[in-house]
Amino acid sequence: MIKAIQYIAWVVGLGLNLLVISALLRGSYREYRLVFVYSIALLLTTVVEIASPPEVRALYYWINESFLQVLVFCVVIAFIDRAAHNAKKQPIKRRWLITGAALILIASYLVHRGPRLNLQMTLISRDLNISAVILDLILWSLLVASRRPDRRLLLLSGGLGVQLTGAIMGQSLRQLSHSTDFPGALLEVITGLLALYIWWRALRPVPPPHSKESPA
Repeated sequence: MIKAIQYIAWVVGLGLNLLVISALLRGSYREYRLVFVYSIALLLTTVVEIASPPEVRALYYWINESFLQVLVFCVVIAFIDRAAHNAKKQPIKRRWLITGAALILIASYLVHRGPRLNLQMTLISRDLNISAVILDLILWSLLVASRRPDRRLLLLSGGLGVQLTGAIMGQSLRQLSHSTDFPGALLEVITGLLALYIWWRALRPVPPPHSKESPA
């Protein structure tokens, strides 16, 4: 049952990921370069994870998660920079956002370090996702305060918020007990797929409205 769900998640996730990349390649990758980099990285790391032998997949999973989490922070900070152009208030400087994220990573590692790698990495990942959600909320405040809100950026940040919130809730469930491990993992998968779907809807080209012919 668990393996079947994992295979379904891989197939659906790869399909949605390819749709996002396809939508970006139609022109919007120039505006959202880091989204494009993240999407390509997500595709490649997923393919490598599928091809990895089961005995090394657990270790690779955390290497993969750490790499993607760094990219998520870069994406959110890039979104904040983009939203700041039309914002009415001055956002937090980029260097302070990066410094704060680094300090949270160090503090989380010192607090949660222990002999159980999976538990330790789950808690660290949860703390980093909480930090990314806070950045996403800063982004939303800038977009709301903007003179002309960017609808596409709102959808992209909303999709990212869904993914991060689901990851936080899923990781919290997974560390509670063995019985809640599967529901937590399933929640992470579902919200991750939903985020990719929202990104695809946000990035796909909008067809021009059909102009009605005037009667002769």
